[in-house]
Amino acid sequence: MIIIRYLTKEIFKTQISILFILLLIFFSQSMIRILGSAVEGQVSADIILPLLGLGVPDMAQLILPLSLFLALLMTLGRMHTESEITVMYACGISPRRILASASILAILTGGLALLNVSYFLPWSAQYKTEIVENARANPSLAAIIEGQFQSTPDRSAVIYVGSIKGQSFENVFLAQLNQVNNRKPSIVVANSGKLVKHPDGSQEVILTEGTRYEGTARTPEFRITHFNQYQAIIGQNDVDNQKAQDSLQIDELSFWDLLDKEDPNAKAELHWRLTLIAAVFLMALIVIPLSEVNPRQGRVVSMLPAVLLYLIYFLAQSSIKTNSAKGLIDPLIWVWGLNLFYLIIGIILNSRNSRFFRQIGIAIGVIK
Repeated sequence: MIIIRYLTKEIFKTQISILFILLLIFFSQSMIRILGSAVEGQVSADIILPLLGLGVPDMAQLILPLSLFLALLMTLGRMHTESEITVMYACGISPRRILASASILAILTGGLALLNVSYFLPWSAQYKTEIVENARANPSLAAIIEGQFQSTPDRSAVIYVGSIKGQSFENVFLAQLNQVNNRKPSIVVANSGKLVKHPDGSQEVILTEGTRYEGTARTPEFRITHFNQYQAIIGQNDVDNQKAQDSLQIDELSFWDLLDKEDPNAKAELHWRLTLIAAVFLMALIVIPLSEVNPRQGRVVSMLPAVLLYLIYFLAQSSIKTNSAKGLIDPLIWVWGLNLFYLIIGIILNSRNSRFFRQIGIAIGVIK
């Protein structure tokens, strides 16, 4: 038990460090992408942090199995290099103790992966969609970048705001490019303004000390209006909730919803989520024997087969998911056929020093 606690502690410390580093890398990539969208005006600045937080379950899909895989590979590889494992074997400690330590962490990591793909992942996807749709239905000043010309989402107008302070702004330029009903294209220029939100969800824009120009270059008819105060009501944009519910994304569905659907895309997503859980145990089983370091080859070269097997596994599973979503193959056969193949590889690698395999090696002349 002392050896198991020691091995578990060492592997767990490495896994936590790797998990933090991987999460930081994925989080930084997501932040760069979201900040880029915010700079272009596609995402409101006040929903950047919620979107970053809600992206963590999506990152954890691949980070959890990878963190355990790298922790086992690096920790056991270091112990082989420093001859700790050799001393353990010399003292009569069975390799099963190492497998037991890895199994404890695999169960904990697999439990987190199960909780993530069954609850946190669909919840975060639904909540993320809700935040984005709410931002579209209730536009605010957070989506406007001061000192930059921006087009509205429907490309019907261009707006420029010199500076923004809270709900107030200065130096406003608004060009309505297209003719709406009987209203001709217009340009509004104002020195200042503010945004007032009402309890019913509507918003009121109040511009002060400005001029409105209405007309087109094709006709000589222009209307110029000078105003001290210009008010406009911005109602909530219509969002078709029924349509959004019908077109619910696959990653927003729970396990039970995926089981009820016969759609190939839903089946592919279901087996992909189950694979993310199975991968924790499969990769832990395979990496233990492959973490042995050959002093003549060096640590990096000895780790190469394990890394290649890991990459091949997830690239193959990703390809299977893509083709299953298109209805080209049956995910039940291909996904679990690959998992069974890797399970057999793991059993063979962990049993290669057993009496049974040694007898087979002697029989075929591989071992003398």
